[in-house]
Amino acid sequence: MEKVGKLLADRRVKLALVLAALLGMSGMWAAWSMGVDLATLKHLWREAETFLIAHPVVLFLALTILPGLPVPTSALLLTAGVVWRDRPVMACFLVLVALFLNFTWTYWLAAKPARGLVEKLMAATAIQIPDLPRGDYLKLILVLRLTPGVPMFFQNYLLGFLRAPFLLYVSVSMLCTGIVGCGIVLSGAGLSDGRILPLLTGMSLIILGAVLTHFIRSKLSKKHPTAAKTEV
Repeated sequence: MEKVGKLLADRRVKLALVLAALLGMSGMWAAWSMGVDLATLKHLWREAETFLIAHPVVLFLALTILPGLPVPTSALLLTAGVVWRDRPVMACFLVLVALFLNFTWTYWLAAKPARGLVEKLMAATAIQIPDLPRGDYLKLILVLRLTPGVPMFFQNYLLGFLRAPFLLYVSVSMLCTGIVGCGIVLSGAGLSDGRILPLLTGMSLIILGAVLTHFIRSKLSKKHPTAAKTEV
């Protein structure tokens, strides 16, 4: 676990997160400077919603591809809940399938071509990419998935680049994100339709996910004090 702590405490990792935050703030500033106001956003949303309802494949592809980019995953999940509010259970199923596909393609992109390129560039140096013990891979996956504020695309690429065992990676990732993800989808469906059952179910799943996250992080902190210091 010591290697995991050093990895997440690396200045380059922190710099990447800061740059991602700056890009997000720059985008908001650009929108404000262009005169984008609330009425404009509402009009754009109505047009986008109408288009996505008529073309559900586009939304599914967005859920599969965009979380691999600096795009807030929670916003995409909320959008899915609103657009597919008439079929909330199917919406949850489609979101879970899309997340699985996203975890898969981002992992292999980082594990194969990206890592291969880096290894070729490092071949003439004495620097080597570290291989973690199998037990540390599980801890790393849990720390990344359960630490608030770490972008999902960064988690996927880092875990793929380090070649965490794929089945372990994808199963733990689905478990950590699936509960809260379905909660966000159902909450969006309930809020947009004014139905209390999907809203309550969604909020309950989000709370359950938060409680489980706190419990697991507490266990990790007690067993490995280093993990408590790895928050970015």
